[in-house]
Amino acid sequence: MNENRKVVYKGIECTLFESYFAGDSEPCVKIMHSNDIDKAYERGFDCPGYPDEIVKYLTADEYERLLSNGEL
Repeated sequence: MNENRKVVYKGIECTLFESYFAGDSEPCVKIMHSNDIDKAYERGFDCPGYPDEIVKYLTADEYERLLSNGEL
């Protein structure tokens, strides 16, 4: 999978990752723009790495929908 795939997750431009931290981690999206931080936190994103790693782990269904549509 191309780790630089751009998607829109609930109105936020993100980069889609099949696995972000390790080969066996869950798929996730990472915000692309710092001006979306507040919006991201409202939608359940977390910050595993300060200051710019704002990510949201995805369910299998969310991941498949983003792969096929590019938007959720």
